[in-house]
Amino acid sequence: MIDVKKTGYPHIDKPWMQFYDQDLTQQQDPKVNLTQYLKDKTKGLDSKIESFYYGVQTSYGEFWNRVDNASKILTELGIKKQETIMNLVPNIPESGELWLGATQLGIISDFIDPRPDSMDLNANARKVLELLKYENAKYVIALDKCYLAMLRPIEHELKDLGIERIITLSPSDSMNIAGKINYLLDVIAYNKLKNERDREEAIKQLKWYEAILKKVNEMSEDKKLYEEAVSKSSLEVLKYSELLKEIRYSSFCSIYEPNLVNYIGHTSGTSGARPKPICLTNENQISATEQLFKAKANFNIGDRVLHVLPFFSPLGADNNYVLNIASGALNIDIPEFEINEFGYLIKKYYPNVILGTPSWLAALPKNKYLDKLDLSCITRIIYGGDSMTREDEIMLNNWLKAHGSSAVVEKGHGMSEYCGCGSYAQHSYNKYESIGIPLPNTIYTVVNPDIDDHLEPLKFKDNEDILVGELVVSSLAVTNGIINGDIIVPHYYLDGETYIRTRDLVRMDRDGIFYFDSRKDRSFTRFDGYKIKPHEIEKVIEQNEFVKYCRIVPYYDEKKRGLMPKAHIVLNIDLSLVDMKLMTEEIVKKQFINNQDMSSRQIPTKIKYRESLPLTPNSKIDYSTLVKEGLDGTEISINIEETNLSVGTIEIVSPQSEKKLVLK
Repeated sequence: MIDVKKTGYPHIDKPWMQFYDQDLTQQQDPKVNLTQYLKDKTKGLDSKIESFYYGVQTSYGEFWNRVDNASKILTELGIKKQETIMNLVPNIPESGELWLGATQLGIISDFIDPRPDSMDLNANARKVLELLKYENAKYVIALDKCYLAMLRPIEHELKDLGIERIITLSPSDSMNIAGKINYLLDVIAYNKLKNERDREEAIKQLKWYEAILKKVNEMSEDKKLYEEAVSKSSLEVLKYSELLKEIRYSSFCSIYEPNLVNYIGHTSGTSGARPKPICLTNENQISATEQLFKAKANFNIGDRVLHVLPFFSPLGADNNYVLNIASGALNIDIPEFEINEFGYLIKKYYPNVILGTPSWLAALPKNKYLDKLDLSCITRIIYGGDSMTREDEIMLNNWLKAHGSSAVVEKGHGMSEYCGCGSYAQHSYNKYESIGIPLPNTIYTVVNPDIDDHLEPLKFKDNEDILVGELVVSSLAVTNGIINGDIIVPHYYLDGETYIRTRDLVRMDRDGIFYFDSRKDRSFTRFDGYKIKPHEIEKVIEQNEFVKYCRIVPYYDEKKRGLMPKAHIVLNIDLSLVDMKLMTEEIVKKQFINNQDMSSRQIPTKIKYRESLPLTPNSKIDYSTLVKEGLDGTEISINIEETNLSVGTIEIVSPQSEKKLVLK
């Protein structure tokens, strides 16, 4: 325990430091690039398994050789320090290898969501083009399917931007024959059968060999389309697997310079719907990782960790990839999965560590794959990205215990702006509904939420045990918030330190333990971790000529076992004259599918058309009443077929009609 000052100001007293080993917290971060940092962390582990990908095991020794090979290829291609590569890739081994290979050359890897989020291929391509322009990328690495769907339509525009080459990857590049069959079976189970019945039984009923043959034929057709597109391309389209054959005598030079950006991730916008770029340096990411080690929140050598969170999210890149490697853990790479199949992944791989959203984890006790299964393998289970209720946390802990696991739910709180995690809850400071305490070299403090142009810190008064206000954060892990000279993340000064505002309303007790209350902007997190910002969706829907008002609130989706957006819409025409299904089709197509600034994940999945919105006594919109209304069966349903990588059909269903309107 340490002596705690008694000024009453959290940012000065730092009461949470009583929980930490002070010798550890004083250690300085190494001054190297992120790749060298991870190489140093894993010294002596060459024979340990670094990753498992559909039956293929890669040792740490082999992994670092593959990272160096990536550096050789990028050097041969002439990519220079601080030039930007845009990556449209899922969680396959080559994605991380190319990132770390680029990092040790001082090259910036810019990850964007590889999932086409609209059924309009041209709209998807335009979104990518705008990001390429704004973020000044001169090279592109893409999954072969992403090349066809998102880059092929804009090749001439890419050439005008100075982009001459595209490197393509395939999910099967790192698979052996058994792995490819395993992958095909998973694709069949995920995309054809959803969650209807047990995978093994489903494969039997499908006559799995016929299903595989059908899928192989589909993949052969995709291959033909790819080869035809490459043959006609005005760009040089290179297969990464072929480039690996040409570097036998190549070399590279690893560099380190302070404050070089090595990664750009993306989060939801704050003033617009377009994804917001987050630039992070080697120092940002090393600090974020070292703080988890200083808090003893790292994993154990050899722990099997599901690598499911995406590279384009700093939470996925840093807390579900960099931390895995720094810990000497084993990455189980999952490129694509149906969210409802999360339990199947646990049954298949028996991981020791699970990271996910609250809705993913809270749904596990109801998952049929895990009935009566021994889960003693699970030693750590962690959620982030949103909050979990006390009841769900107790239920999950009891369920884990009943299934033989010694784990209790741990949780982190953070933002993409500081590498995904800034506070952590474990051990004695893992209180129900809390977000834990700040990491050792991070300062969380509470300010007056009603003041926007500067920070007014709040302090504990005598006999006051809880401080309530807006959370602000200071850390070496925080991005400088600037890209192309534009300030993306504003910084504020307080007592000699810089802070960023989170817009989170929190409570803090005198021990320094924090509790999340709500978001100032009414934002909430979908079942899959995607952040919904209501004002962005409301603004876009209200651009429709027939819409007078729109307000977005969350509702609980029983099938997805998490929150989804519901729109309450008031039209400027008589409701009795409106075909609600056709009106919904127009809004979906015009405001979302054909709008390059919007994602399919922002489409409200329930719409209620109404004469007016409820008001408070002060004549303001009564959001609490809208939320409490829940679902009454009168809503139009918008069913979107989606995995973490793809969007299928959109089906519009009216409760007054059995006929369904399907958008393909």
